[in-house]
Amino acid sequence: MTKRQENKTVSTKGPFCVWSGIGFTNFIKLMRLRPTIRWSGLSRLISSGLLSISNSCFSLLEKLFFSRKVNRTKLEPPVFIIGHWRSGTTLLHNLMSMDKKFIYPNMGAMLFPSHFLLTESVLKHVVKLLIPKQRPMDNMPVEWDLPQEDETSIMLLHLMSPYLAIGFSDQPEVYDRYYELDKLTPREESIWKKTFLYFLKKVTFKGGENKRVLLKSPTHTFRIPFLLKMFPDAQFVYIYRDPYKVYNSTLHLRKTMFGDNGFAPLDMEKLEEDMSNIYLRHLDVYEQDRKTVPEGQLHEVRFEDLEEDPVDELRKVYEQLNLPGFDDLVKNMQPYLQDQKSYKQNKYEMDAAQEKKIYELYQKAFEMFGYDRLPSDELLKARVAS
Repeated sequence: MTKRQENKTVSTKGPFCVWSGIGFTNFIKLMRLRPTIRWSGLSRLISSGLLSISNSCFSLLEKLFFSRKVNRTKLEPPVFIIGHWRSGTTLLHNLMSMDKKFIYPNMGAMLFPSHFLLTESVLKHVVKLLIPKQRPMDNMPVEWDLPQEDETSIMLLHLMSPYLAIGFSDQPEVYDRYYELDKLTPREESIWKKTFLYFLKKVTFKGGENKRVLLKSPTHTFRIPFLLKMFPDAQFVYIYRDPYKVYNSTLHLRKTMFGDNGFAPLDMEKLEEDMSNIYLRHLDVYEQDRKTVPEGQLHEVRFEDLEEDPVDELRKVYEQLNLPGFDDLVKNMQPYLQDQKSYKQNKYEMDAAQEKKIYELYQKAFEMFGYDRLPSDELLKARVAS
């Protein structure tokens, strides 16, 4: 295969893939976008198409039973955890979610966003038997009730998401305009907002009113002005990390996620190029947009500091955002912190040529966040934990 193509035929995620929760109408729309399909992805395509029929039926039933109650649900201003992929957003999300004042999308809401209120009590027992115990990209535990990204749910509900790249990695024109959302048509913007609000109300209805939704999706880093228009009192926690580790870990994430959920063989050179462009784009967008956030609504966290002393770093988050209940959070997260001591990060080998390449590509990040360059003239081989 040319251009370092990889034809991955066996999923590390079990029989489920990211498209398993899509509805029938959106599945037809997805096919009209004409994804490149190879034999390696055909089984995912067929299974997702079949499941889309049942997803749509369950969705209609859920609306019949719950829509009035959901629409009457009051939303509190959300808290958004943002930052580039593999920068520590999952760790921060897991820790802050142990504050009982927060609610969040769990695996049911992520996998089956259109009908989780109706079906979760049954599906959780089935799906738990079929999914891996650890995330294939980073060995983090996979548990039904742990917090999950909302961007996957957004994609399944209306397809206006950069996560379409998972199925269209060779067609950036399909997904690229869904990062900042400033190029949406008025109709698209209306659908995006209504769908997102209804999803958050469902999460709130399930978790209890008077609680704040805690969301984590790196894509929201591109949407701060858009989200502030929707939620003027929303708060943001931006987390950043050593660019060497972000580069290697994000590449592994893309290879794993796109391989497990895509329809076509991966072009690794194109995947790597797109990854770097998105990282630099996120830096430019965040550098500009953070100036627009009102005082007291944004705090920045350095991943290495969070990893070293999570209690102290979360204290800073709570003080900056004026969040109550920090002492209770510290008590609740102690068992999780104990479990994290046995967590083993992935290791990636990096020689001097790779180090030079990453530094030259991500020099802005090194300077913006104050990270030092490795001494490449002395570097023979470094093992980078991620």
